[in-house]
Amino acid sequence: MTATTERPGEMTATGERPTRRRGREKTLAAWLLVGPYVVFLAAFGLAPALYGLWESLGHWGGVITDYRLGDAVRNVALYLVLWLPILVLLVLSLALTLHVKPSRFGAVMRFVYYLPGAVTGSAAALLWLFMISPAVSPFGPLLNVFGAEPLRGDTLVWVLVVMGVAIHAGGWVVVLYGALTALPRDVLEAASVDGATSWRSTWHIKLPLVRKYVAFVVITSFASGSQVFVEPTVLGTGAPGQISPTWSVNQLAYFFATQEGDFGRAAALSMIMLLVGLAAALVVIYRTRFYRTGEAE
Repeated sequence: MTATTERPGEMTATGERPTRRRGREKTLAAWLLVGPYVVFLAAFGLAPALYGLWESLGHWGGVITDYRLGDAVRNVALYLVLWLPILVLLVLSLALTLHVKPSRFGAVMRFVYYLPGAVTGSAAALLWLFMISPAVSPFGPLLNVFGAEPLRGDTLVWVLVVMGVAIHAGGWVVVLYGALTALPRDVLEAASVDGATSWRSTWHIKLPLVRKYVAFVVITSFASGSQVFVEPTVLGTGAPGQISPTWSVNQLAYFFATQEGDFGRAAALSMIMLLVGLAAALVVIYRTRFYRTGEAE
């Protein structure tokens, strides 16, 4: 037997050129791979968004003038101002510390940091509700000694800040540590040979090289924090009458839809939150030159 090969320009038995046939096969494989995702994105992402936009038409003014919106915006803004800087600074500090002294201890600590993040959403809120309720908490005697009543409208934001840091910090530490370990060793070694201290290497080399990862943390965390909903809703059940059901903007949108049956205002408020999130993301992307690579930087 003699092996036969297809040469460029030759026709196959079906009358197609080999390169064209291979191109069609790759296109088909690509569509088989992304096709299911495109269907789900259209059905459960684009279609609801377009429907929400349609429903919101004519209801924007009613949302902006609602007397509850101001309090909800102030609550969420205060939460973000407190939580986001603390989260980013803590995550950066822990990731940089672990990177300076990589060891088995560091690996164990990464696992320890990640553990609180294994419980999220409503489960985390229920866990914290149990922990800070003096009647059932194992720390009840300590809470009683200090007369602590954390589940009040004026103290809820601090509980949410602690919860948010505990839940989200561990996962981001792992992400940033992975980014730091991927930095070029020759650059760090050259800086060390030139006499750069750990502080100078961190400030002038490590941070600039991982700024896009930090930007990603900020964008994602801002989107998550501005839409806070589950935690204040669940914690509110532990203090009936103390925490408003419209404490956050997302809760207010939910209240519009479920309690007042006003889906137009709920959709309008959701669109406003979307625009705010997009604007914040664009600012971070522009300031950090997120999509610039190589020579473009």
